[in-house]
Amino acid sequence: MTVKIVDKELFKMYQCAMAENISDWKRIAKFAKFIDKYANDETISNRDDLASVIDAILNHETVKLSAPMYRLKMNGMIGSNGQQYVSRRVDDRGGYFICGVRNPRVCRGEITQQFTRDEAEFLKDLLNNSSIQSVEG
Repeated sequence: MTVKIVDKELFKMYQCAMAENISDWKRIAKFAKFIDKYANDETISNRDDLASVIDAILNHETVKLSAPMYRLKMNGMIGSNGQQYVSRRVDDRGGYFICGVRNPRVCRGEITQQFTRDEAEFLKDLLNNSSIQSVEG
């Protein structure tokens, strides 16, 4: 299971703690120092996130930063699998392509059509900055 949190500062602290090869209890101790350091500060925007991270460490679950996700709709492109969106394989082979939302591989988790705002903006700019080339032959 994956725990999602919204607090960016807490997520950075989690990443630093998890990068070290230490026991779960030492990780919790690092978080205790973090809590003491920021207890009177509003740095931790969501106190429930802190409890979620500690539970995730103890239960050996993954913590991810929760961020709004976006799709890139290909205007005017509708195929046999419905409206076409920019897509990417979720494995390491990656690569972007166009795929319908009703493609069965999307549901099985082999393909994602959801991107962070930065990745969506990058792809949008990439698609808008394309050019036509002549093909000979």
